Order: sequence, then C-alpha cells, then structure tokens
Amino acid sequence: MRSVAPSVAKGAGQAKSWPAFLSFALAAGLGLGVFQFFSYLPPLWIPLLCALLAAVLAWRWRWWSLPAVAALAFAWGIWQAEQRLQVNWPAPQTEPVTLVGEIVSPPQLLGRETHFLVAPRWLVEAGRKRPFPALIDLHGHLPEEPQSGQIWQFNAHLQPASALPASPFGDAARQRFWDNIRATGSIHHAQRHSDPLWNPLRQIESWRQSVFAASNAILPRAEAGLVQALSVGMGGQIPATVWAAFRDTGTAHLLVISGSHVAVVAGLVFWLTQWLWRRLPWLVNRYPALLAASVASIPAAWAYALFAGFALPAERAALMITAAALARCMGRRSDTWSGLALAALWICLENPGAIREISFWLSFGAVAVLVLVAFVDHEQPWWRRLMTTQWAVSIALLPLLAGFFGQLPLVSPLANLLVIPLVELFAVPTALLGALAALLGGDGLARLCFHLVVVSMHGVVMLLEALLRLPYATVVTGRPGLWALLAAGLGLALFFLPRAWPGRWLGVVGLLPLLLPVPISSALDVELLPAGEGMLLFWRQQGHSGIFTANLWRKGEAREAALWLQASTQRRGVTSIESWVRSDSSAPEPLPRVQRQWWPRGGRAYPGGPLPSLACVAGGPAPPGGSFLAAKLPQSCVLLLGDARGPLLAGDLDGTAIAALRQRYGAQLATRSALFVPASLTLEERRQLQSSAPSATLIVATTAPGLRSWRWLGDRLQGPGSVARAYWQ
Repeated sequence: MRSVAPSVAKGAGQAKSWPAFLSFALAAGLGLGVFQFFSYLPPLWIPLLCALLAAVLAWRWRWWSLPAVAALAFAWGIWQAEQRLQVNWPAPQTEPVTLVGEIVSPPQLLGRETHFLVAPRWLVEAGRKRPFPALIDLHGHLPEEPQSGQIWQFNAHLQPASALPASPFGDAARQRFWDNIRATGSIHHAQRHSDPLWNPLRQIESWRQSVFAASNAILPRAEAGLVQALSVGMGGQIPATVWAAFRDTGTAHLLVISGSHVAVVAGLVFWLTQWLWRRLPWLVNRYPALLAASVASIPAAWAYALFAGFALPAERAALMITAAALARCMGRRSDTWSGLALAALWICLENPGAIREISFWLSFGAVAVLVLVAFVDHEQPWWRRLMTTQWAVSIALLPLLAGFFGQLPLVSPLANLLVIPLVELFAVPTALLGALAALLGGDGLARLCFHLVVVSMHGVVMLLEALLRLPYATVVTGRPGLWALLAAGLGLALFFLPRAWPGRWLGVVGLLPLLLPVPISSALDVELLPAGEGMLLFWRQQGHSGIFTANLWRKGEAREAALWLQASTQRRGVTSIESWVRSDSSAPEPLPRVQRQWWPRGGRAYPGGPLPSLACVAGGPAPPGGSFLAAKLPQSCVLLLGDARGPLLAGDLDGTAIAALRQRYGAQLATRSALFVPASLTLEERRQLQSSAPSATLIVATTAPGLRSWRWLGDRLQGPGSVARAYWQ
C-alpha cells in the first residue's frame, strides 16, 4: 500500500500565525513614540542590531516580530532626522543670498509683509551655486501678488530657522525641523520667472488661491478668514478672539477641514459614479458599478484633500478611503481598524514628528472613538445616536485636552451638539458652493454664499460665547501628572467596554484626577515671557500670582505677550491673577483674561474685563510678598519680590532714575540676586544698575525663542542653567 504524504493543510491549524496588521502598526507607533523622547540622536546601529536580533528570534517565536518592527521604526526616526540634519543652512552674511525656488504655501499677508514658504532649486552663497533640499520661510514685499506654484528669484538675508518666533502652545522648533523648514529670510529684491510646466498639483493649488483671492475681494479680511477656513483650509485671517471661543468650548475642529468633509465629497462621487455607470449596460457588463464607484472615490478623496490644504485630518481620511476602496476592489472585507492603523502608520513614517502634534492625537482619537461606538443600537432615534457619539468623543478627548492645554472644556459636549449641525450641514456646504461658484465665474452666487456663511458663523460665535458664560464651562487645572493621565486612560478603557459589561460606568471615576489642581510650590517662581522688544514677567508664590509689564507699545508684541501669558497660566493651572503692575500705560492685547474655576457672583463675564493695576508708589499697596521702590517718573517703577535675595523688576529706567534709586535704596539693591530690565536700557544704564547690585545677575528682556524661568528657594537662585541643544535646534 502506497504511503500518503501528510497534507500541508492538516498541520496548518497547529502552526503559529503572525500577528495582525494592527499589532504591527501599534508596534511601529511605539517605536516612533519612544524615539521622540530622545533629545539627542543615538547611533543608528543600536536599533538596527536590536531589530536583527528580534528578527532572528521571530523565526522561532513569531511574537518577537513586534519588537523587531518597533526597533526598525526607532531606526527609521533616527535616519529621517539625520537626513534633515545633513542640510546646512546658509551662514548669515552681510550680503544677501540669491536663490531661485518655487512658492509651496499660500502667501499670507501678516502686517505689512507677505509670508510664504519656498522650496529652493538652487542658491548662490559666497559665489558658489549649490542646491538646498529644504524649505525657507521668506517674508517681505514683492512687485506683484505672489501665488503658490510660481517660480521666483529672490535676494534675501537668510538666518537659521531658530530665528523664527516660538509658539506658546507647542514646540515650534521641533515641528519646523520635521517639516523641513531650515531657514528664514527677509526679501530685498524679487523677480518672477516663467511659470513651471502644468501638473495637477499646481492646478489644484491655483484653484485654492483663486478662492482665497475671491473671498478677500468680497468680504473683509476677518470675515473672509471664516470662509477660507471652511472651504480651502486657510485660517490665518481668523481673529484671535474667534479662535479662543472655539478653542475654549472644544469646537476648534470645526474651523479646519475635517475628515468628514473628505468623506462626504468622496461619498458623493461614489454615488454619482455608481448611478451613471448603471445607466450604461455595456459598461456594467464589463465591470461592476460598485467596482467603478470605488475606484472613482479614490482620486476624488485625494483631490479634495489637496484642495483643502492637505491637513492631517484630510490626509487621514483620504488614506482610510483609499484602503477601504482598494479592499473592496480586491473583494476583501474592509476593516476600519486596519484602515485607521494604515493611515496613522503612513503619516508617522512620512513625518516622524507628527506623532507629537495635538492634531494627530485629536484626529485619530476622535475617529477611534467613533469606530468604538459605531455599533450602538441603530433602532434608537437619530438624535439619540448623535448625542451618544458626541458625548463619547467629548469624554474620550478630555485627557488629551488636559495634557496638551491644561484645561478641560466641560461645555464641549453641549457646544458640539448645538454647533455641529449649523457648521457641518449649512456653513460648510454653503462655503463649498460659493467656492465652486467663484471658480466657475459666478460672482453673484459666490457673493451670496459667502455672506450666508459669515452670518451663520457669527451666530455660532455668539452661541459659543453665551455657553462660556455658564458656570464651570471651562475648568483650568494645569497640565496633569503622568499618574492622572494613566488613571484617565484606564478609566476610559473600562468606560468603552461593551454595554453588557457590568459597572463600566465606573470608568468615569478615572477622569476625576484630571480635575485636581496642580500642586502649588512654596518657592517664588518668575517667568520671563517673550514679548518682542517689550517686557512681560509672570510670577507665582504660595498661591499668589501677578504680572509686570513694560514697553508693550507695538500691537504685534502686545498680542504675542497675551498669548504667552495665557499658555503659561493654563500650564500652571492658575485660575486668576491677583496683581498687575504696569510700569507704563502699555498693556498686552487683548487684556489678559484668566478664567476662574469657581465663578463668583457677578463674575461670569466673557472674555472678561481688565485686571486692576497697582499704582507704583514707594511704600504704597504692593503685591503679596513684594514692595515698591519708585522715583518720580511712572516708567521708573521698581518692584522687589520675595525676601532680601529676591528679584528686582524694573521698568524703563534712565540714568537719573537709576542714580536716585541708588542714592535712596542702595542697601536694598545691594542684596538682590537678579535684576530684570527691559531691552530699552542703554549699555551705560545697564552698567549703572549693575554697579548698584554687584552680586546680582542682570537679565535683559530681549527677544528670546521661548520662555525662561527662575526659582528662588530661600537665598538660593535656580536659573534656567545651561541645557544641551537638542538635535532639532
């Protein structure tokens, strides 16, 4: 009897299978996430060796493939950073550098200058022509209005990207590094070259610019910014007060092109293609209508994502739609989790720094929650399903908002429930219809649509401001600790278990640590906030807080100071500022508004009134733990904080005022450990003041890339110290 060889399929059931794609994506994300905690670049061979060892072990134990993928992702982050570091920015020179490049971002008018990004084809430095494979942030005046996609020749003074301003709400230097923006410059001369060859990407960018110009021609700049944000994804002209209303209510996602907009456009193309395809029998006999509609939805999703500025939510939606359409074309079942994992992995591999951005976590976090609650009872009324999904998304994003911004918008579920229908079902379609009319030459229809969008969005802003007057609308707690975030994560994991799971509502208890205020230190903390040529100091000690302002005359610097103050108070969990010492009549703009966590009677005004300022009078009422030393002029105000070794905060002193202070308060000045002065003091005035306190550190409030902080513990000063520069700096 002939022996029969054992079947391969018979032992297949006992064979160990490889992990699913979702597991590989999570492992790669873990590797890239761990890489972002390094401020220096480890040698590339270390993660590659770890990946090789894990791959050898995976030949026998397949779960070792996950550590191998994580190590490879870590190595990918190192390699991407090294590729960017190989681009040397031009050294500052007395003569401008000549460069030819393509404008790759929509030009924005900020102040009196036009700002845009340029991808250089080549530049001439020290008489040598060389390529520069990175982006340059240019600003200045051009002989004609520039547009994205045009080729220009510039003569400009270039500086490293570190000369660009920092952001109070994020690490702008790191983000610019991963966006490959390596230099900035001011334009001295510009000349336009011939237009490049036509391609679809430049055509889409030209359409975006046309909608941008048409909306600015029809509406004022502030109102046109609302239309541009909802149609082409440009929000640079939206006033800061409008952004603040949307941000404080947790509805800022409505002012950008979200993934739902891309899904609607792709779904509309899918339905139209399927409807038309079925009207042609000879096409249906060759290819199914469902297959043709799936293929047509892919370019539609990418075209609209590009038209909307290709922001992260739009890119994520286009990737997920592409994955689902390709799965349908291949006859496979579409897995939403796999599509979401593929989109996240693609974005992180393309730009490893994206994993640190708040937009990444908010976008993918919201979609993940929607997938989790997608299986709610469909027999429920539509309004109840809408409320269920909205409450779930709002609760799930609370830890992210607390971790990034230091505040919890408790009014967010109600605000989203009321505002989303107005924006998604009316404002966005009307803005898109107006944009289409502007592209086709229908000026009358475009004008009507744009005005309707503005009226509806003004109503939305008024509604949000009314909601912010409710008690406990927004709770400022400061950035929570790691243990609070872990407790919130575990609580949400329990909360989103299946409905039949007993006690899953107890998971909400895990969110309570987020409401605990940040512990208050007994030490005196002083922060010097960026304010251009002006001066803004924020201090806090034992629950008492205050600000000291000087020389905030320029509007741009006053607005910058207000933003940094808002970010600093939110990070520390400060709910009110008790003292405002004004050394002159200048002030941050808008006037600083620090929300109170527990609203007093009659104190529910939004955005709030000005803080009461303290008169700088020697021996008069001063902030807790401080005292005034004053000469005759108001701008000569001097504030002493803490004990005898504490800091001295000075306004715009002149030689006469310094001599008077030295004569009257020489003994008190001599014991100070730090002197904070504005940049307006001359070198001679600084020497005079330094001679009054020879043991003190003179700190000049010059333009700085970020905030600087000091702490006084008894008679000991702890300054920012010397910190090694990270690779992205």
